[in-house]
Amino acid sequence: MNEKEEYINPNLCPLCHKNNNCGNMSSCDSGQNCWCSKQAIQFPETLLKQIPSAAKNKACICQACSLAHN
Repeated sequence: MNEKEEYINPNLCPLCHKNNNCGNMSSCDSGQNCWCSKQAIQFPETLLKQIPSAAKNKACICQACSLAHN
């Protein structure tokens, strides 16, 4: 029997655990892209390595954590 998978809230940043304001996860269809699609936003490997393995590809980093790392 496998260990129960940890629930990851996709609306919370996996680093600071605050709302990540992910436009891709938004339930409303505003027609606008997520803040992370802006060309100035970078997700360097050193930042991505900080995400707990259970949260990888399940929750987005928030803009504040992304900008603080750059």
